[in-house]
Amino acid sequence: MSNSPVPAAAEGMPKFDLRQIMRDAWSIYRRIWGGSCRPANEQVRRKELAKALRNAWALARQARAAAAKTLAEKAADRVRELTAELMRLDARPWGMRSHRSATARDVIQLELASAQAVLQ
Repeated sequence: MSNSPVPAAAEGMPKFDLRQIMRDAWSIYRRIWGGSCRPANEQVRRKELAKALRNAWALARQARAAAAKTLAEKAADRVRELTAELMRLDARPWGMRSHRSATARDVIQLELASAQAVLQ
């Protein structure tokens, strides 16, 4: 570990809303343990809250990364998702296909064409 000093203003560090992260952590904790059951003792409660806090931080980082994406990157991600969905529809056995499959395929192809138009 380096011994370099950290500037007091933390100039290159990303800024996060710490209050919102803690609120999210508590909501995750309550969602898991919100009913009548609670962890047995204080040690387990602390571990579960720590897990919820890690999840909240991960969600905050993912939200920041998603917000930083450009329109072209978002369109490219959507093209990948739609292509995978088309492949999944095509891989269905004949017995599972229906008129809704054809309609869904047409809708996906239209959305795929519009997403590819954004890329070009």
